[in-house]
Amino acid sequence: MSENQHADLLELAIPYALDALADTERVEVEERLSRADESVAADFRATVRDIREAMAAMTVVDARPAPPELEAALQRALDQQIAESDSGAAQVTPLRARRAVTLRWIAAAAAVIVAIVLGTTIAVHRSGTTDSGAITASQVLTHSDTRAATEELTGGGTVTVNASRELDAAAVSFAAVPAAPADHTYQLWLLPPGGQPKSAGIVASLPTDREPMLMHLEHAQGIAVSVEPAGGSDQPTTTPLVAVTVQ
Repeated sequence: MSENQHADLLELAIPYALDALADTERVEVEERLSRADESVAADFRATVRDIREAMAAMTVVDARPAPPELEAALQRALDQQIAESDSGAAQVTPLRARRAVTLRWIAAAAAVIVAIVLGTTIAVHRSGTTDSGAITASQVLTHSDTRAATEELTGGGTVTVNASRELDAAAVSFAAVPAAPADHTYQLWLLPPGGQPKSAGIVASLPTDREPMLMHLEHAQGIAVSVEPAGGSDQPTTTPLVAVTVQ
């Protein structure tokens, strides 16, 4: 794969991760990815994984900071896209031609989101407080209607879900769960009444009871955990390791 083709495919990792591609375009990207060099495919998957982790981090108010390399990775992708688009020197594919301008704004938006996530996390950790309108994991844990449920995962370890129906949120933590297999990650799912599972984000490092993850339930009846390919999946591709009913 040429340098221009490499850069073009990596640019598409941003809208791919943000689900900003049409179904036909998504299929085209996946076909190109299957033919790409392993190093190119690895860069693409890493970018998708980092962006999706940033999206998941937006639901975590008082947990861990976002990965330190995340902002730099998105900024590099943005700078590269702008430089090539402005110069007009790169060989443009039909898909890229249709989305060249849109990609600049998607990448810029992603970088702004990362800045917001990082800034919010830093502010929370420095002050020890959050905006009065925000729900935190600590509030969920101490709310009057919160109910706790602990279940074992297939393969070892447990997950504990402290859920509040009044707050429509849950604090989720894991204990003694082994690391995900190579090139895979754990992914959380909301289980709505009678509907398809909805991704609640991937977790590169599992939250503990000392630093639980805040999840907005969106009136889901349960939470499930599965092992998915690195970067996550739109729908579960494996049997869930556990499903916890939300009381």
